[in-house]
Amino acid sequence: MNRILFEKWQRYIPDLGAVLNAMQEKTIIAVGVAPYPRIIPSLFLDRYVIYSAKDATDLDVLRRSATIFCLEERDPKAASKVHATSYLLNNYAFNSFLNSRREPFRLMLQQTTNNIIEILEKKGWDWIGNRPETFADVVLKGDFRDLVKSLGLRSIPDWRLSREDFLKMSFDELFAKWQRAFVVQRADFEVGGELGTFFIHNKDNWKACHEILSKDECFTKVTISPFIKGVSPSMLGCVTHQGILSSTLQSQLIDIPEALHGQMPTGVFLGHDWGYSEWPPEVEEEAKRMVEAIGYHLASKGFRGVFGIDFLYDPTTHEIFPLECNPRFTGALPMYSLMSMANGVPPLELFHLMSHLGIQAPFDFESVNRDLKKRLPLAHISLTPKGIYEMKLDLAAGIYSFDPITKEIKYERPGAFYWDFKNDHEFLLIDSVPRRGSRVAQNVPGFCKLVFPRRIATSSFAIDPEIGEVITKLSAALRKDQVKPEQPSTTRTG
Repeated sequence: MNRILFEKWQRYIPDLGAVLNAMQEKTIIAVGVAPYPRIIPSLFLDRYVIYSAKDATDLDVLRRSATIFCLEERDPKAASKVHATSYLLNNYAFNSFLNSRREPFRLMLQQTTNNIIEILEKKGWDWIGNRPETFADVVLKGDFRDLVKSLGLRSIPDWRLSREDFLKMSFDELFAKWQRAFVVQRADFEVGGELGTFFIHNKDNWKACHEILSKDECFTKVTISPFIKGVSPSMLGCVTHQGILSSTLQSQLIDIPEALHGQMPTGVFLGHDWGYSEWPPEVEEEAKRMVEAIGYHLASKGFRGVFGIDFLYDPTTHEIFPLECNPRFTGALPMYSLMSMANGVPPLELFHLMSHLGIQAPFDFESVNRDLKKRLPLAHISLTPKGIYEMKLDLAAGIYSFDPITKEIKYERPGAFYWDFKNDHEFLLIDSVPRRGSRVAQNVPGFCKLVFPRRIATSSFAIDPEIGEVITKLSAALRKDQVKPEQPSTTRTG
């Protein structure tokens, strides 16, 4: 670990050396589809390995900072069958890799399922992660809304209907409830991406929503809420032995037209902007109290480490409402942690590991929690894959520049982190950038991201025109000469 960084973190954690040694009692092997969301511990741990399923140009630059093994490099056919972590855990090549390890190890998982737990226990592997029963009552949107009410937190009005009753109702009947546009979500079945949330402003929106939900028989209840035109922020929390740490309240980017590139705007999460914070300090403080209340509830169930809460902020009333809980590493990571590290603050991943490994070394909780709220000009936004069936460009992961006069996008140099930028006219292309000739899945919300060392948002739903030009130009180039395959690809890239 970098000596300067060590000394900065030691001001918060006096016994930092002992903490890091305890974490490395066994090699930690982070397991998942893509390496970038798992990169942070490699910046402070020597005995840390990433095992990813999918190959990407990310590997060329990330291997400068981390030890990464990639299934697709060794066995492309096997990797094509890996659609989730459970597939990877059962893969013969992955099992052979673990059997070849000569030193004790722990697997690190960002989220578990009952199926994953069953595999882990059958194999007898040591692992880091939360059991599903510790977060079972926050995963589904309906259950989380009920928990928010039971904790006495401010909650957005909602109307719960059975699927059968909901499908019988007309747009006019539903609109009459609040005399305004409304939002529809499945209450008892988790669906993310473009089919998770439906914004109903008119009868055409209602028709599209009704058509999709009438074909889906996996849920029995629907949650309907009034549509509030506001900001969609989120906040990270971390259950530790000294309390609930929390991040800054961070603006989410939703349904950005340039990134959607013609895809239907249905509440698709695309990124964050830490430079955009259009709310008063008391709103951020209220969000912090809500995250703490939910965090202590999770802790009472045995949950440890990082989780995230999505909010809705109404700028007309200055009210903030918790909407969803993500009991895992969220899309804010690793960018938020890179921002924290650039500020000299230990990242949440460090406290996540302390919590899971039972390392109860004292740290300056108040100072950490205060300094985790520090912001830097930073934003990231994902590109949606629809209409990109094959990677036809030779794009390296790294730092690029955009000339606003010539409209030229130019590769500058390798890079993966916030400190790799030289000025705010550059951007970073990272997080599962496909290699030329590889297939691109259509069933994922994003397949690589652009990172900017500046504010890019003008609201949760719009970005600066110059940044829009960059995204539009890159999106158009990626979609040039594309031919839709006869059979949709099931290969994941992120």
